Amino acid sequence: MILIAGAIWLGLVVWDLASYRSAIQERPLASVSIYEIEPQVFDLTLVDSEGEEERFVVKGDQWQLDVRMLVWTGPLLALGKEPLYRFDRLSGRYLSLEQERSAPRTVYGFGGSEGFDVWSWLRNYDLWLDADFGSAVYMPMENGAVFSVVRTTKGLVARPVNDVAESAIAGQW
Repeated sequence: MILIAGAIWLGLVVWDLASYRSAIQERPLASVSIYEIEPQVFDLTLVDSEGEEERFVVKGDQWQLDVRMLVWTGPLLALGKEPLYRFDRLSGRYLSLEQERSAPRTVYGFGGSEGFDVWSWLRNYDLWLDADFGSAVYMPMENGAVFSVVRTTKGLVARPVNDVAESAIAGQW
């Protein structure tokens, strides 16, 4: 019975890990294109590293992309195993504290774990896979701006891709 339970548990772990992607360093994980619909309402297009495109209507002054990271440690890190990632959520943020408290918020969740969540389970244990390396990026929303979300040795970084994105961050960052 213990072997059967262990096999079922291992199957659930492998099933959940299959929903993560390899995060090769300095490789773009996604691009975010922004188009203004009306003031503080934007159409965001997120294209992941595999070319899958999703569109979202996001309210606010900034967009934020949260990512779950699984980083190998110990001997697996020494063998060159790349970190794994999965998009967690995309949301809008307001610059004004008053608006942040009272204005309508937009938050979109991405596909999560089915049945067993390895990331949540690993946060309680110190194994060869570190789930505490979660990361998020945020940037201003400006009509026509395009950003690239890249994993670096320090975590996620959003980089401007075009002149509109460059000018949007020039005075703020």
